[in-house]
Amino acid sequence: MESGSKWVLLSWLFVDRIVYTLNWLSISPAQPFIASEFGLSFTSLGLLGTVFLVGIGTFQIPAAVLATKYGAKKIALLGFFLSSSFAGLCGLAPNFETLLLLRFLTGVFLSFFFGPGITFFTPLFTAREKGIALGVYNAGFHAGTLLAIGLWPTLISVIGWRNGLLLPGVMGLFLTLVTYRVSRWVNDVVDPAEFGLSAAKNPVVLASALGLGCAGAAWYPLTQFGILYLNSEKGSGFEAAGVLISVLSVGSLLGAPVSGRLYDMATDRKRLLYILNFSSAAALTVFITTPIELIPLVLFVLGFLYTAANSLFYLAPLSVLPENKVAVSVAVVNSVHLLAASVVPYVFASIVESAGYFSAWLVMSVVCGMSLVFIRLLKI
Repeated sequence: MESGSKWVLLSWLFVDRIVYTLNWLSISPAQPFIASEFGLSFTSLGLLGTVFLVGIGTFQIPAAVLATKYGAKKIALLGFFLSSSFAGLCGLAPNFETLLLLRFLTGVFLSFFFGPGITFFTPLFTAREKGIALGVYNAGFHAGTLLAIGLWPTLISVIGWRNGLLLPGVMGLFLTLVTYRVSRWVNDVVDPAEFGLSAAKNPVVLASALGLGCAGAAWYPLTQFGILYLNSEKGSGFEAAGVLISVLSVGSLLGAPVSGRLYDMATDRKRLLYILNFSSAAALTVFITTPIELIPLVLFVLGFLYTAANSLFYLAPLSVLPENKVAVSVAVVNSVHLLAASVVPYVFASIVESAGYFSAWLVMSVVCGMSLVFIRLLKI
């Protein structure tokens, strides 16, 4: 292996993650156009998110098992190719029922990319490099979120919702070929006899999964309802509110690699997790009490802290498990997080309707703070 080859590969995986995220989120700004064309109610649109999260959440562990048996690189690239194919086909859906099926399949095969992707590249890095490497990988998700929230609504208004979904799908197909080419030197380790399922019972994995489930809960209402909240409660216009919420992703872009580096350097990693998660819960409380003039600063800090805290819950199992257990450990952590997330928007909206935004955000802050309980159980 040439010096630096692993960083070249990681750079392309960063770009892959951006397109992965566009295939996840670009449908959000397309929803008003989809509803208009297919004559859908708001409740019907909610099914698009539900079937997607069910697909990506329930197939995390099967994807990890396949990665262990057939090779992480092979499964990750297959997942990226197929998820991009189905995401692009969403732009060609002739009716809503077909669109639902395609979104479910997009979620299923995106699950094949995330966890196996981590298993694919992390063995290439030393123990003191894994944190920054995972941080760069996760930063791609937040770069993609920034594009999906900040650019894609305008793009869709120009080229149409169908082309807006088709474009990232085609980009993903092209990037799959590029990533395959730059990763030809990577040996795809397989162990058909060892599926690594015992990792699902590891206390560090379980504590990380439950901790992330709490710490990551607020991201979904922030990205789904944040614009409506700023508009109705803070007096911001819709367009300005969209720009403000996108600041969350700017902070996240910085938080992913910085937190990874801090984790690499930390002598007391549990203390670092305590500080980041407590600060994240506190920042969410500040968000609901601060004037509109300070909202950009608060959202930037909140995005940084949120991503930093979340990234470390993925890193914690990597520091105590052998390489052949990593795929399943990441899958368990991510599966719990995503399946828990599938109910958060509904619960949040119900609280808003019954008690108002302040109570709903306060509940999210408490849930975020509950992550501290599970950090205590981590043996790192």
